[in-house]
Amino acid sequence: MEYRIKILILIFISLIFSIIISLILGSVPISIIELYNSFFKSDELYRKIIFDIRLPRVLNAVLVGASLSCSGLILQSLLKNNLAEPGLLGISAAAGFGAICMFLLPFSIPFYFITPISFVFALIATSFVYFIAKGLNCRYTNFISSNKIILAGVAISAFLSSLNGFLLLISGNNASQILFWLSGGLSGRGWDEFLMTLFFVIIGLIAAFLFSKELNVLGLGEELSLSLGLNLKVAQKIAIIIASFLAASAVSVAGILSFIGLIIPNISKIIIGYDYKYSVPCSILLGALFMVIADTISRLIIAPAELPAGIIISFFGAPVFIWLIIKQNLYSDDAV
Repeated sequence: MEYRIKILILIFISLIFSIIISLILGSVPISIIELYNSFFKSDELYRKIIFDIRLPRVLNAVLVGASLSCSGLILQSLLKNNLAEPGLLGISAAAGFGAICMFLLPFSIPFYFITPISFVFALIATSFVYFIAKGLNCRYTNFISSNKIILAGVAISAFLSSLNGFLLLISGNNASQILFWLSGGLSGRGWDEFLMTLFFVIIGLIAAFLFSKELNVLGLGEELSLSLGLNLKVAQKIAIIIASFLAASAVSVAGILSFIGLIIPNISKIIIGYDYKYSVPCSILLGALFMVIADTISRLIIAPAELPAGIIISFFGAPVFIWLIIKQNLYSDDAV
């Protein structure tokens, strides 16, 4: 069996193990026997804890981690930049803006409405980035320069971040709720959020895997991609759509989470190589594994209270990112 397949199997087994650990750990510890009984026997107390609280939360963590890491991998190939991640295109800031608008409404709304509204705002922001970059494009080429996509994304992200800061200042009693959401996490997320985003995530992940050949070519640069016969304009559109759907789905559920879409794709490429046929599934599995572990730690570290998972991710993600910069030369102009 090829070593890359073995690596994928090992990561998958680790993910299953981490899910089981996440289900049994918490403010109410549950043994393996009790976990088994909750699935196959009528143990109502533990069944309610598992099926109403912990299982939907851990499944949301799997979707969020897989979506963000896969989105980051696609953007790094599209933009030929190992520092690219979903926040670069304003996706995170736009989803945050949509959520803040819902929190500031003069009437209360069910929390699960935050997810679809944030999703729509994230997609709208990505559309703005695409059309701005397209408007900046040279008329002598039939594709959009990756540098112009980055510039447009940075501009939109900065604009939305300033709006978010302003709305936070005038939010009054809603400030703590907004700050907790913007910090990123899965507290209170259940089956509603999971079912709302499941379809988009599955379609996005399948599309990313089927698009892996084009991602390999995109990473070579615009000119070389054209010389190899790739319809670059169409490929760019597809890559942006897939990355946007995945990132918007994740951020609409978990809020703004840094580093998953940045470091996990780079770790995936270090472990399994730059062939996107393997690095896409590797990034998906690693992102899900990392998010499940981070969410579990966020529930345990100050139990029975909990920290936003975004704090845990940033705490561990920042040192890893620094290590990647030093060891892998991610800032180099020739880094792919």
